[in-house]
Amino acid sequence: MENKEKLGQESAFPITHEQFETIPTYKGMSKRFYAACAAVSGIMANARTEPIENFHFKNIVEDAYKIADELLKQENL
Repeated sequence: MENKEKLGQESAFPITHEQFETIPTYKGMSKRFYAACAAVSGIMANARTEPIENFHFKNIVEDAYKIADELLKQENL
């Protein structure tokens, strides 16, 4: 990413103030992580005919975060 600030660090599913009173340490997953998980699901669904040993998981995860970062950039336009 061009800037040092990471996009999407806020909660994907924010809780209300009333809920926060009862769950003070709960932040949940970030928007960035949630978007990357969705991207991984799509990537893996598209490649489902490949044997699992042929996957380069590090590359898949890196690509998923690139997709997530672009989604978050577009959201902030």
